[in-house]
Amino acid sequence: MARGLKLLFYFGPLMFAAGFLAPLTAQVIAASGWTPPFGLSPLGCGFIVAAALGIPAQIRGRWI
Repeated sequence: MARGLKLLFYFGPLMFAAGFLAPLTAQVIAASGWTPPFGLSPLGCGFIVAAALGIPAQIRGRWI
């Protein structure tokens, strides 16, 4: 149980990015009426933005 929680907290920045930032970005894109490039869906574009923010946060260990 403790090992599972440590693993869960280790991947916290990536889970936050995928679970909160990606849908938020997709909703902002849809609400603004913007069409993502290359035929991407708003959610696909949101996951790209979330990955661009979440992976450096995971590597560095902090968001700022």
